[in-house]
Amino acid sequence: MTIYETIKVAISVKQAAEHYGLKVNRNGMACCPFHNDRHPSMRLNEDYFFCFGCGVRGM
Repeated sequence: MTIYETIKVAISVKQAAEHYGLKVNRNGMACCPFHNDRHPSMRLNEDYFFCFGCGVRGM
């Protein structure tokens, strides 16, 4: 197992986002850091994130 896979198993997307200062609400939504966002448009799931505003996605 690579170090990337080890970290991915140990830390959720929500935990990583909160570590970098994003405020995640109870529905798993946050303001997107990839565009000028005033209202939460980024969905943070267990394994990936997706922004409904700009379309960015990742794991």
